[in-house]
Amino acid sequence: MEEETEWEREIAHKEEKRKPQEKMEKAEEIRPENDDSLMNNSMQPKLSSDEILLTIPANIIEEEREVHVPHSSTENSMSLSRASIIFDTIEHPDDWGAINSGQSDRSGVLRRGSYIYPWPEKELTNFALRIVIMEKAASGIGLLTFIWATVVLLGGFASTLKTIDFVFITIIIFMVGTGIFNRNHKLDSRFFFQATKAISSTIGKNLTILQFSFAIICITFSVMRLVEHIYGEDLYTTNMKVALYIFYVMALVHAALFLLKKAYWFWRVSYHKIIHNVSGEFGFGVSGVLLVQRFFYETYWQLSKGSVFSALDLDIIAFAQGLLASNSHKDQLIAVRILNNTISHEKYSEETRRRLETSIETIGRLFNMLTWKYQEDSTIRIIAAKIVERLASDLLVKHIPGGMDCIHSLLTVNPEDLNENIAKLNLIGLNILKRLAGNPKNCWMIKETRGLLSMIIVFTKYKDDRIHSPYNLKLVKRSLILLTKITSTKGKTGKILRRHVSDIASTVSNLRDILINEGTKQKLLILAVETLTALSVDTDGRKKIGRTSGVIKVLLSIFLQLSHTNYKCKLRVRAGGLLAILVLQNKRNCSELFDLEGVVEKLIKILHVVNSDVRIQSWDENELYKIMAMRILRNLCAYAGRKWHDKLKEVVDALPWVLGAILSTKNYDELLEACTELCVQICKFTSIKEYDEIIRNAGYSMIDVAKMLLNILKENKAPNNLIPRLRRSAIELAIWMMESYDPFISYFKAGELGDVLTQVAETTSDFENFQLFSGDIGLAKHPKTISSLLLKAKQLLA
Repeated sequence: MEEETEWEREIAHKEEKRKPQEKMEKAEEIRPENDDSLMNNSMQPKLSSDEILLTIPANIIEEEREVHVPHSSTENSMSLSRASIIFDTIEHPDDWGAINSGQSDRSGVLRRGSYIYPWPEKELTNFALRIVIMEKAASGIGLLTFIWATVVLLGGFASTLKTIDFVFITIIIFMVGTGIFNRNHKLDSRFFFQATKAISSTIGKNLTILQFSFAIICITFSVMRLVEHIYGEDLYTTNMKVALYIFYVMALVHAALFLLKKAYWFWRVSYHKIIHNVSGEFGFGVSGVLLVQRFFYETYWQLSKGSVFSALDLDIIAFAQGLLASNSHKDQLIAVRILNNTISHEKYSEETRRRLETSIETIGRLFNMLTWKYQEDSTIRIIAAKIVERLASDLLVKHIPGGMDCIHSLLTVNPEDLNENIAKLNLIGLNILKRLAGNPKNCWMIKETRGLLSMIIVFTKYKDDRIHSPYNLKLVKRSLILLTKITSTKGKTGKILRRHVSDIASTVSNLRDILINEGTKQKLLILAVETLTALSVDTDGRKKIGRTSGVIKVLLSIFLQLSHTNYKCKLRVRAGGLLAILVLQNKRNCSELFDLEGVVEKLIKILHVVNSDVRIQSWDENELYKIMAMRILRNLCAYAGRKWHDKLKEVVDALPWVLGAILSTKNYDELLEACTELCVQICKFTSIKEYDEIIRNAGYSMIDVAKMLLNILKENKAPNNLIPRLRRSAIELAIWMMESYDPFISYFKAGELGDVLTQVAETTSDFENFQLFSGDIGLAKHPKTISSLLLKAKQLLA
């Protein structure tokens, strides 16, 4: 009775306010890193500009072909496929990798809503515009020269012209009339268009030499006759003399404009290497010079065939979109390489994504390319898949007819029989699905696509003889990341998805095989545990995991082992969290755990391990081990049933440490919640007298516990999503104390527990009635609501 007297003396005094406990930051959850492979860096072009330009001479471009930004796939095909013969694109795909940010001489990234750097091809467009303006000026003067010579001179003064003037005028108007030193494409010949590259190059060189020769002849003739007429003997009438002056001046200007155009061309292309520079800005490889030149000639043609302002808005993305709709295999290959390079580039990625996402036709075409199965289409298929991969995060597949089936076609290959191309397609396909899975609507489409979930599960199969295959390891890892993302979908959609995944017979067994395989990489182990954790949040999932032999045993083995590496520490914590969920409201899983020797004793031992014994990375990780151990013990006590009552009595041995952690000023919220929950369950296996004796031997008193409960409720007047069970655990423990010993009713009254409970009652949420959550959907409901606990506590205080 001496102890009771001491309690009564302490109850007579009101509790002093206790300083709030210092809160530690919650340990950051570690997510598995994505091993997305980066595109290869580009190579600088090794060919000289003259060699490149001579490879595709301008004279073999067909004059009638009008190039413009098409408005339909039919128009695209007709306007862009004709010249594909002369542009070989058989270069290696790795030449088209994204350039590193350090390789560009421009800083900054293209962003919407901020300063936008001019795209490199604008420089080419402006260059083409200047060339066309000079050509149009020369053409206009040439036409006027031809008319002036034929109508005025030969038509009006032919009989009075001196022989030399007649000959010079005839030669000049012949050259002007044939357009021999205007654009090369004036020579319209099907032979040139169908000729091989070598023949075309030879013709281009010879034609260029001929053009220069004729231009020099024209200038020489004009200058000779002008000097003669100015300083020589005047044999002509005034009108005739003026007419000759005008003709020779126009012929001189015409030829001079041609030479000026050629000089400007050489200065920009050969000296300043504009095409090489633009190719380098985009990060194209050696073969990219041909691509940029192709874009230049398309722009040049549109400018020359229409208004000089008609193609100023033509850019390389619109050019690629037009080629993508072409029926030419080479055009399509050029298109996907352009788009893949720009969407992978640091500067141009965002703008490219925006342009592609707003083009339903382009997106549909890219998805259609994923289904191509012919060998010659494999390169296009892989590059198109990479583009879709980049776009996937922002796509809603239900708006793309047959979109998910197109992605499925990348995976319909036996993973046991892989070659490099098939493995690349599988990896890209899984990564596309992973990025799409960020949207629950896309996850639903994955479920609705026949056979797709089963195919994903196939890739999670892990065997000893595959551990040295880098592609197989990547496939297992990528499929696990995807599966984790799908099964972690929130809300009702996630619940249905998890049920469908767990219904596939090989799902849990494949994940178990990963866990029990000694050669498994640590990253794969973590991913397997995370996937099982996502599946276990539903009652059916916990049952199916528990029924798969070996899962609970291997998880306990992982959780109990001491670790010396960062990855193993993470794995151990995650394995403990999964075990805590598996025994939640599941007697069978509790029995599976109790069948393993010394489980309760080993879990209690974890609580007494000090940091130096584990060699862990941080204090927080050590506390997380203890939190997981307490949650497992708490759920075993709550749901194992009377069959295991004797074994669970050992949990009383953990009471001193648990109370010490609760009363410590150095704990943090999650630890406090776990300790309080376990403390409530320990009460089931002891009496108030035994309880008091244990804590007195540990250096504490029941009054300390009562003060701690009051502080918890006063400091948490509103529910906290991070610790949703703390308030209800404190109320349950207070109820047990008041029911076990009446003087505590007076103490709690003196501590104004009634007013605190009233404030708690005003802020209760249905959120506090559940133990697990999927987004805003509560799972694993408590048998008693927090409202009923508050009512009972108030009745005891009344």
